[in-house]
Amino acid sequence: MLTDQTPLWDEAIAAMLSETQERLDAPLTLDLLQEMAVDNAVRVGDIIETLYLMAIYGDWQYLDDNGQQKELDEEALQAMYAKGRIDKSNIDAFNGIWIPAGFYPRKQAV
Repeated sequence: MLTDQTPLWDEAIAAMLSETQERLDAPLTLDLLQEMAVDNAVRVGDIIETLYLMAIYGDWQYLDDNGQQKELDEEALQAMYAKGRIDKSNIDAFNGIWIPAGFYPRKQAV
């Protein structure tokens, strides 16, 4: 049962993403997310899921490779779970950048 106190996403991954983005002061790219997954022994699919959920609820945004914000919804997220986990083909579709809501990058994507 969800309560107001139940996190909708992985709080440890969310903190890692926020800390990395703040430290770099730049958007997060798929290459960087894959490096973070290896460095922190986390599945990149779990990182994408966390970002996706944070984007659905307005904490983060995803901009496609043309710089256009892409609206993300729960139905599309559930479709990515068709095989039980978010797989490489789903992950590779996110070749744009992830930014916290209201963030205006001063640096290029890393």
